[in-house]
Parts: sequence; structure tokens; C-alpha cells
Amino acid sequence: MEKQIAIIGLGYVGLPLALTYALEGFTVSGVDIDPGRIAAIRSCSLGMREDFDGVPVNAVLKRCLGDGTLSVSDAFELVPKDVHTFIVTVGIPISRGWELDLAMLRNACTQLGRLLREGDLVICRSTVPVGTTRGLVRETLERESGLAAGDGFDLAYSSERIAEGSAYDEFRKMPLVVGGITEHSRNRAVEVLGAVNREPVFEASSMELVEAAKMFENAQRDVNVAVANQLARFAHRFGIPTRELVRACNTHTRVKILNPGIGVGGHCIPYASPYLFGSLPDAGEYQDLLPTFVSARQANAGQPAYIAQRISERLEGLEHRRLLVVGAGMKDFSDDITGSPALDLAGELTVRGAEVRVFDTVAALPGDVCAVENLESGVLWADGVILPILQGGIDYAGLKHVLLERGRNDPVILFDFRGVYEQQVDMVNASWYVRL
Repeated sequence: MEKQIAIIGLGYVGLPLALTYALEGFTVSGVDIDPGRIAAIRSCSLGMREDFDGVPVNAVLKRCLGDGTLSVSDAFELVPKDVHTFIVTVGIPISRGWELDLAMLRNACTQLGRLLREGDLVICRSTVPVGTTRGLVRETLERESGLAAGDGFDLAYSSERIAEGSAYDEFRKMPLVVGGITEHSRNRAVEVLGAVNREPVFEASSMELVEAAKMFENAQRDVNVAVANQLARFAHRFGIPTRELVRACNTHTRVKILNPGIGVGGHCIPYASPYLFGSLPDAGEYQDLLPTFVSARQANAGQPAYIAQRISERLEGLEHRRLLVVGAGMKDFSDDITGSPALDLAGELTVRGAEVRVFDTVAALPGDVCAVENLESGVLWADGVILPILQGGIDYAGLKHVLLERGRNDPVILFDFRGVYEQQVDMVNASWYVRL
């Protein structure tokens, strides 16, 4: 097997994948059409929180760029002509109305198709609706290259299954599911992917099966989160401590209810059901085929609004209330704000009349968010403090001290929706403490 490869798309999936191959002795050419992304990669100044066996991503980047095992560009034509294996990791944006935008994937395949030569291999690892690899990807590559998939070039699909923050470990250790347009294509893809991943491979009967498996893997997690969040709503209705109820349920050896939160963010789970819906030609058909996934997605998407209403009720209205949101990542300990429910909550509170400020130690906040640089001063300013996620670098013990000190004279309402202090009696018993 030739140890040269090109990765198309250098985002949260593509870049860690490129570095994984580079560390395995491959010569990797990375392409991303965003010049800003390429500049950040070349300057080794990424905000990604990925480690490679304990080495931060920027240090690994510096090493791989320096020794030539990785090169990056925003131009497809700069990919070396002796590269014959291409992995596509381009994302598909989804609107709040569950509409899929395939333009970036189509554009990438158009430009990639112009590079293809007889005998090349293309592996799609983007999360896509069922039929996309055999449809849009194959058709675009064939049109631009003049070659036929399965004859002139090989085509396969293998979903990525990584969690942001653990990409390197999971590219090496997460079992693979692989399908090809032909058996030969699948076998070639298994060999290439197996060069960095030594786990068992599920060799699927079709690419469509693998596409569907990826979506249902994530969509069932969306359902599980919805169950937990609706449990929390029910528990609140009856004054039952939510997390204690979860712990009680989970003493049953066949039950595993997740801890609830303020919503679901990130690149994967919120998009899984819309990808399923987008696989169907009739826009309404998913209502009949997938009602559980529809209701789960609606429930999780509506969680920030529900939480905002809870806060409003406790404060007897939000007009002119000053609220501090502590933590903005899309999940615990993340610098990524993609689809962040914490920021969605901040937006909901603002729309309802509150003055909202946000404190985060690692996530870069968007320009329309009012950031607080000092946590203590933010607490002293606020009428309410909201803990939507856990975040690294935040001194929760110090925050507790400030809250208790203020609570002696002028209490601030603490909305501990992540259960940070739920096991601490002095906090839970305070009249100004609110839990999920």
C-alpha cells in the first residue's frame, strides 16, 4: 500500500485524521477551501482541544508540518499528482428548519473529480443522508473525471465515530464499519483505514447500510438525551430531585438513563435525525417512519427555551434582570461552540428582556455575545448565575465562596443546571439555589 494520502476538509474530523496518518508515517496532503483555516493550521494556532498521546494538537502540527509528513493548502490543484488515495471529510450544514445544504460537499467532489485518475480510491467519511455516496458523490466524481466508479476508480464509505476531544484515540481504537461500491473498493478502503486502526472491521453489504448506521448511532443518543431531559421536566413538576431520580432508576441493572442538561450541541447528535429525514424524498414521510426521532429532536431543540422559562419563573420575569452564564462550550470541557445550547439559552434570555453576559475560560465567544473577563465581578454584577455546562479552568470552589459570601446579605440566584454543587448540603439547602 502506498503511504501517501490526501484529506479533503480539515475541520474537527479531517485535521485530527490527517495528523493521525502523518504520525503513522504517511505523507499527507490536506485541502480546505477556507484560507483562514489554512492560515491557522500553518501558524499552529488552532483553538482545538485535541491531544495526541498527551501532546497538544498545535505541537503535533508543528512537528508534522516541519518534517513534511503534513502539508496543507486551500487549492486542490496543489495536491501532488502521485497521491492516489483521497478521504473526504467535508461537512453538510443543516438549518434550524432541518434543511440540508449539500453545496460544500458537491463543490469538494467537483474539484476532487478533476484530480482523479485511473485506479484512484475515494473514501467518503462525511456524515451524509442515505444514498449520498452512491448518488451525489459518485455522480459528481464520475462527471468530472470521466471515469466510472467501481471500474475506473474505487469508491467506499466509512463513517467517522469520533468524539471531539478524543479524536486521535478513537481514530485508532474505535471499530470501523465500511462499505464499498464493489467488494474490491471495500477491501481497499479497509486496508487504508486499517493502517491507523487495528480494531475489528464490520464489512457491510452496501455503502447505504453504513450511511444509515452512522445516523442511527447518533440519533438514538438524541433520543436518550430527550428521555433524560423529559424526566427532568417531570421531576420538576412534582418537586422530585432530578439527579437523585436518575440514580434511583439506574440501580436497575438493565436501565441506563443519562443525566439531563440544557440541550444538545455539537457537530453530530443534533444533526443525526435531520440527516435521516433528509434521506427521504418525501419531506413528510419521516413523520410516519421516524416519529420517535422527530419528537426527540423537537424536545432537545426546545430545551433552552424551557430552561429560559424556568429561570423566568424563578426570577418573576426577566425584564432588566442581569444574568451571568458560566460556560459556553457545546458540551462539558469543550472549546467548540457549534450549536451550543448554552449560547442558545443566552439568546433566549436576551430575547425575553434579560441583560446577559457570558464567562468562559477556553471557548472563543462570538462577537454578539457580551463576555465577562472576571468571574467574581460577574457574580457581583448579576441577579442570577447560570451553570449550563462544566468547563475547564473555572474555579468552582472559588465561585462557591463568592456565592456564599454574597448570600449572607444580597443573594444571587444560582441556577445549577449541571449539578456542580448538588451533593453539597450547604449549597442545596440555600434558598437561592436552583437545580434542574
